[in-house]
Formats: sequence, structure tokens, C-alpha cells
Amino acid sequence: MRRDNAIPHISTECVRPAGKWAWLSTVFILVYLSTPAPAVQVILVQGKMVRLKLHDVLTTENVMKGDPIAFDVAEDVVAATHVVIQKGAPASGRVIAVRGAGKRNAKDASVTFEFVSVQSVDNQPVKLRKLPDRRKKAESKENEVEANDPLPGYAQRVIGAEKGKEYVAYVDASITVNAPDTAVAAPPIAGVAPSQPPPTAPQEGTQSTSTSRQMPAAAVPSAGTPITSTSPAPEEQALVNFDSNPPGADILIDGVLVGNTPARLHVDAGRHIIQLRIGGYTSWTRQTVIGPGSYPSIHVTLEKQ
Repeated sequence: MRRDNAIPHISTECVRPAGKWAWLSTVFILVYLSTPAPAVQVILVQGKMVRLKLHDVLTTENVMKGDPIAFDVAEDVVAATHVVIQKGAPASGRVIAVRGAGKRNAKDASVTFEFVSVQSVDNQPVKLRKLPDRRKKAESKENEVEANDPLPGYAQRVIGAEKGKEYVAYVDASITVNAPDTAVAAPPIAGVAPSQPPPTAPQEGTQSTSTSRQMPAAAVPSAGTPITSTSPAPEEQALVNFDSNPPGADILIDGVLVGNTPARLHVDAGRHIIQLRIGGYTSWTRQTVIGPGSYPSIHVTLEKQ
């Protein structure tokens, strides 16, 4: 018997198509992975809060009027359970005025700037403003932010703001953003009281301490039956005017940064811990009760350290 007759003949015709389909499958996978996720249109409403961090140190000696200022977004901005502005996205501002440049002992030294815009997830420029509410009669200085912190670590007295200092800006006009179609959990809203846990049923052998009578079994609504909520309506928010000397102090409500002085902010009624702080000065902290629908003013003169 010849040796070549003992070896079965394998045709290569069936191998070539397999290699072709494998190549096409690889191309399809690569194209699929490089294709961006489907987008959904989300409306980013005006007044939405955007937390920013100063990208570089800002002083009276390193900027001039008209210079751009770089910021980074400090946390994701979520609208309708979709991220519309990503953490780390670039934002910009513009220097309006510089006072006391080159003067070591100038008491009024400061850098005044305004927020300009931030980049959305679909690379649109979203205009920003300083205040959460747009006033009917716009004032020329209502969007100005003053940086006048004494900066440590310099041989001479330097005024401005340190790298990484946090600011709060607000979306100036509503805009439609093409966001990735991936829902995320909305961040908790500061100042909103936590909901009360549902009442627990008494265990066997114990007696309920509730004074309300239990619903008879026949009166328990079946599945699918609409239940009317009996929870009280939320109280009206107060409009609080914050001001400080010097201006530009961080405003913290219950430990959450909500803006910089001077500012007029909506605050939930109830008991809150208010803190104003700025570099080189002793922080001011008070616990106060804010009435619903009220218009209180908080003006603080901070003491130098």
C-alpha cells in the first residue's frame, strides 16, 4: 500500500470560507466597539448648578484684564438621569479687572472675573453665570466674582485664588444636549430633608405604639389600585441674601458648597448650619432656622487670622 494513499485527503475549499468569515467577524466587532453609544436628547435647563475647580493659581501678578481663566468641572452634572456635563470637562472664565498689581501692601488688591462657558458631553459650549436666578433687570456687576485671598507660600504678599479653589456657577440658558443613552442615578439634592421610613408592622407578641387605628383587611387596596398620598406638601423655600466683607467667601449650607458671596439663593425652610469661609480669614459658622417664604439677609464681616 502506498504511503500517500494511507493519508486522508483534506480539501482546503472548506477552510477558506471559515477564514473569510472569521475576518469579517473581527471587522464587525471592531466597528461595533468604535461606534459611540446611542445618544438621547436631554434638556439642560437654565439655573442648573455646575461645580468648578480653578485649573491654575490666579494672582494679581499672573493675569491681566481680558485674559482667559481655565476651570475643571468638579463633579458630573446630571439631567433627567443622564450625564450632560462630565467631571473634568473644561470650563472657562474671563478676567474683568485686576487691582493692586505690583503693589505689595495694596489693601484693595483683587482679581475680578466672570464665568463664560463649560463643555457639555457633546462638545457644545454651555454659557454660565454666577447667580442661580436670572434677574429681570440685569446689573453689570451681578456676574462678577472677586478673588482676593492672601496666598501662602510666597516671599511677598500675593492676592488671588489658589489652584483647585472651588466655585459654583449656573447654566445661563437652557440647551438641548445629546447625551449617551446610559441612565445614572441622580445626585442627592442638598438641603432636602430625608423622607420618613415607612411604619413597620408590629411583631407577633408585641403591641403597636401607634395611636392611629389599623385599616381593616377588607379596606386594604388591591394591587393596581391608585393610592392617594397623604404626606404634607413641601414648605415654600426662602430667598436668602448672603454678603460678606471681604466678598468672594464660600457659602456652605449644611456642609455643602452652594456659591460665593455676594449671592441670593433659594434655601429650604428649616434648621441649617451656615458657614462663610475665605483664605486668610477666620471662618464664620452659625446654626439658624429659616422660615418658609422668608427673605432673610446674612451679612458677615470676617476677621483676619
